[in-house]
Amino acid sequence: MTLDSQNIMQVIRDFPKQCREALSLPQGISVSEEISNIVVIGMGGSAMGGDLLKIYLSNTNIPVYVNRDYKVPNFVDENTLVFAVSYSGNTEETLAALADAKEKKAKIIGITSGGKLVDECEKIIQIPSGLQPRAALGYLFFPMLGILHNSNIIRVKNDELNEVMGILKQTDKFNDMGEELSKQLKDKIPIIYASEALGPIAFRWKTQINENAKMPAFYNVFSEMNHNEIAGYKGMDRKFAAVILRDKHDNDRIKKRMDVCKEIMEVNVDVIEVHTEGDSLLARMFSAIYLGDFVSYYLAVWNRADPGPVEIIEEMKGKIVE
Repeated sequence: MTLDSQNIMQVIRDFPKQCREALSLPQGISVSEEISNIVVIGMGGSAMGGDLLKIYLSNTNIPVYVNRDYKVPNFVDENTLVFAVSYSGNTEETLAALADAKEKKAKIIGITSGGKLVDECEKIIQIPSGLQPRAALGYLFFPMLGILHNSNIIRVKNDELNEVMGILKQTDKFNDMGEELSKQLKDKIPIIYASEALGPIAFRWKTQINENAKMPAFYNVFSEMNHNEIAGYKGMDRKFAAVILRDKHDNDRIKKRMDVCKEIMEVNVDVIEVHTEGDSLLARMFSAIYLGDFVSYYLAVWNRADPGPVEIIEEMKGKIVE
């Protein structure tokens, strides 16, 4: 068996280039009218860009809602900007929610590599095809950022972009760190933790491990897990391992809770701490994401699993349409 039939390692190594290319895609596309909120419609890897957008806009007065369903919320109206995101362009839930958003008179911009979505959106950003959706995160996120910048809804500083691109260029470093971390997680079931603010990053680690390494992984956030999940560590089996994603801008009380929980967890499981890198929020987000992608790849290597195909998902989709 070819262990990397879709050359996922090269796709991961090319991620910095993907992000640079993605920044140029929304050139000339903007929204002129005032908006009161943003909804990102998507599923799986196509929705992850929306989760990142929600983090990035968390310090603004613009609400962002990530819609993983067949309908959009009732608050959607003519003042809502909807990004309909489907890498394939044929995602069932996304197309249904898009139709609902149209009925509610929302402003709609599609992001896709093709499919039915192209015909359903007047404004479209068409991204390169041939990737797994989860491997196209740069193409799925940065065009949204560019459109919001073009529309004077947010201001994305060149310093931020230069920093994130500079950090992502350190491919060999992230590769080596990811390989070393994967050795610590080998034969374990990872549980990924982060603050609520960076919860989607922990979720990204979990889903990348699920799809690339073909293994179970779970995630939760601080401090919600302090009110329930931490109780499960009493007598926890050694087959689990905890990964805590830490950020220098985490709330001081969250930092304290992470310290205390680490002591509790270490009694029964291995605990690994991972720190984000960079000063800007964008850099810190993507430094953790990039490391997680390498970790998931090397876990696939240890599992002798081909990181590309996701046959069980395709089989499920086939049965749904029968």
